Amino acid sequence: MKKWFKFPATALAMLLVGGTALAQVTLKYSVGFPSGAPVEGAKIFAEAVKKNTNNSVNIRVFDTALLSLTEMSGGVNKGISEMGYVLTQYAPAEYAYINMGSELSMLLAQQPDPEVKGGLIFAGAFAEYVMLKCPECRAEFAKQNQLFTAATVSPPYTLQCTKPIRNLADLKGARMRVGGAAWARWARAVGASPVTMPGNEMVEALKQKVVDCTVLATAEYSAWNMREVITDMNVDIPGGVFSGSSFNINRDAWRKLTEAQRTGLLRASATASAQSTWLYRSYSRRDAEAFAARGGRIAKTDPELLNASRAAIQADVPGIAANYTKQYNAKGADALVGDMRGLVDKWTRLVGPVNDPDQIAELFWREIYSKIDVKTYGLE
Repeated sequence: MKKWFKFPATALAMLLVGGTALAQVTLKYSVGFPSGAPVEGAKIFAEAVKKNTNNSVNIRVFDTALLSLTEMSGGVNKGISEMGYVLTQYAPAEYAYINMGSELSMLLAQQPDPEVKGGLIFAGAFAEYVMLKCPECRAEFAKQNQLFTAATVSPPYTLQCTKPIRNLADLKGARMRVGGAAWARWARAVGASPVTMPGNEMVEALKQKVVDCTVLATAEYSAWNMREVITDMNVDIPGGVFSGSSFNINRDAWRKLTEAQRTGLLRASATASAQSTWLYRSYSRRDAEAFAARGGRIAKTDPELLNASRAAIQADVPGIAANYTKQYNAKGADALVGDMRGLVDKWTRLVGPVNDPDQIAELFWREIYSKIDVKTYGLE
């Protein structure tokens, strides 16, 4: 017993799991959001990592203190933060194949989503696309010294404005802050004018009348403190969802993990992806109610505007592969877009009858993560 209590401190930092010694590891994880579902999802992820690695991996969460959203990709690349919430839409040239897949979320806008399950559907579809169907996507991340583990996906995107947008006449000439190319094309198609800028600049842009609206999930109303400026919402258009590569890890950090730790981190990623996307869904309803309670106006959309919006999306989707082939020389774009279309259909069927985030997480594990070989994934 005396010898045991005198055991070296470094040895006490080892855990025996299945007969294998696991050194304790701490990873910095930067979210880049001030609050909301991404930050809450980060906390869920940190707890799930502890649980699934028998406390051998500790996640230290930073909201906006270490890296901003625009700095995230480069910061994870250089190891400033070993993990990060990477928005690939901010770097279109570096992530062409990934962003091409993410633009297929506009397919979700072609049909009503009364249960706000679009984000859950796309979280599964996008993760399967990147991890199992798109080696080009994994190569793009590898070039940035990163490894994809999961997506957190917003509810459907809406218009949050400083003036009413009820019909096509209201939309004509309106300046729209957008966070992705698909929404920029949609804005032009319906007569509006898109303006691209990071999320942390949009509140000031709305205050200064640089833009009239921002294309954003209702669930971000509180997270970005939109209550200061927004007077009107249109929750019927444009649709589509925003996917973030929410738990990307630096490849050098991944290599240092044992196979058991990698498996645990992937299991935690599946859990946190389901839970944080589910939170987004609940926050969407909460923020819509809070907006209305403050006297905000939620538009009753003119049918002509709704039909025009859907027609614009229907016309745009077939050209996505050609756009990326022309602009970014994306090889095999047609086949990958076809794969993504099929995955959206598959995950619509899978998620439709499920009303529990733990069951969603199990779906993610069964259909995607259980098929990953941690001996080789990310090490090609």
